[in-house]
Amino acid sequence: MLTLQENSLNWSLNHALNIGDTDVFPAPFEYEAIKHDWETVRAYLANKNVLEWATRPARTLLSPKAKYGFRAITQIDPIDFLIYSALIYEIKEDIESRRIPVTSQVVFSYRVESNEDGQLFTPEIGYRSFLDRCRVKLNEYSNNCVVASTDISDFYSRIYHHRLENALRAATSKTSHVNAIMKMLSGWNGTESFGIPVGCAPSRILAEITLSDVDEALLANGIDFIRFNDDYRIFATNQKQGYQHIAFLADTLFRNHGLSLQQQKTTVLDADAFQEEYLATPLDREMDSLHDRFQEFIEELGLENWYEEIDYDDLTEDQQEFIDALNLVELFREEAESEEPDIPVIKFCLRRLGQLGDNGAVEDIFNNLESITPAFVEVVKHIGNLRYLNEQERSNLGGRLLDLLNDSIVSELSYHRMWIIHIFTLSREWDNENRFVNLYNQETDQACKRKLILAMGRSQQIHWFQSQWRTLFEHPHWQRRAVLAASSCMPTDARKHWYRSIDPQLDILERAIIRWVKANPYSG
Repeated sequence: MLTLQENSLNWSLNHALNIGDTDVFPAPFEYEAIKHDWETVRAYLANKNVLEWATRPARTLLSPKAKYGFRAITQIDPIDFLIYSALIYEIKEDIESRRIPVTSQVVFSYRVESNEDGQLFTPEIGYRSFLDRCRVKLNEYSNNCVVASTDISDFYSRIYHHRLENALRAATSKTSHVNAIMKMLSGWNGTESFGIPVGCAPSRILAEITLSDVDEALLANGIDFIRFNDDYRIFATNQKQGYQHIAFLADTLFRNHGLSLQQQKTTVLDADAFQEEYLATPLDREMDSLHDRFQEFIEELGLENWYEEIDYDDLTEDQQEFIDALNLVELFREEAESEEPDIPVIKFCLRRLGQLGDNGAVEDIFNNLESITPAFVEVVKHIGNLRYLNEQERSNLGGRLLDLLNDSIVSELSYHRMWIIHIFTLSREWDNENRFVNLYNQETDQACKRKLILAMGRSQQIHWFQSQWRTLFEHPHWQRRAVLAASSCMPTDARKHWYRSIDPQLDILERAIIRWVKANPYSG
């Protein structure tokens, strides 16, 4: 028997609330419901033998990875996520100690450093540290250097479970935890014996321990490399040696894990060419400077993170001059209208303009939507952060967003449609509520239908929920929970009677949702 510790479950909930269960899906409302009823939910989970836990339905969508690249992303059921992350939390130190030490400055991805607020990785080590180390290595080699660059093809989705299990067993003596983790992965993957959930932080630790034997093999064979996630940079003295080293990496990945390198992203470059392509373009230098300057600005304002709102009118004259000098709208426009927009620049501008509530880039967004599609989630978040629009402007903008659901560059992916509809689940300020029922009737994707249910609840479309009460259990799990939550828009007496009548058929999460919405009904 294996039960989870209360402090691990507490950490899991804080991680979901403060960091997010994924970095690719909108945050599910279920975590707020769980928080509201945490004593009950935690007691239920703490008494469960997780070795016998049966996983609940996850959901998978296709999301853009680049303009013409895609990847499958997964959001697991909130109760499953709490168990999965708590299991990994309880063995995280064992996993970290099995990896190449931080002090070796070889592996820069997802180094464990947790806290009670839900943090799992140290924020001090990451991709920028990886790039900085590349620059140091180039200096160490002087001019006598070539760099082999590559990454693994479809890494997370191709991780073999038995290889992962072997790596976990080599890292920790907590075999029951390993058994429970592998059982959950099998539950989500069905008959397939490969793939881990993409997009959630706990999975990243599993990916890292899977590659630990490859890291060790490279070091044991005297290969000078650094790695961030599935990106490798191998340093050598000439083209022949660079080729030999990357061939050894490819062979090790295939023999040990059945993994392969991405052909299009595999190159062996001399030092100057590598620096120009990966480290020292004028745009990279400009963005590094912008990031650094904006970080200093955030610290000067005393904000806790990069995403807090900034009220321009409350800034000092010098601070306003700093914002004006950035000229973010013009930077966004120039990049969006370029032949191949740099998506990180697009995202940076949208996030900063969103903090300021600046709507100066809206027309440029719609005029250049085709070229900036990989940043579409940031587009939606940016629009949601605009604070200085009047009622008519919001209504018009809401209509333009809904128009994108039909025959636009972003309408093909249900992932994009889900994010468009998401903005209407948060408030009624975007209007266009008379379109929701027809959109629901036309929509085929469950994730989008769930969002439309929540939007209809927010907009008080009582007539629709009256027609659903007899068919609640015909809805799939994720949609059913949306109906339970959004039905709280109904008159108090009616919803109380209905909630009471279905209570015996509900699970622990569904009951938590009802307790939450009784205290926080969808009242528009």
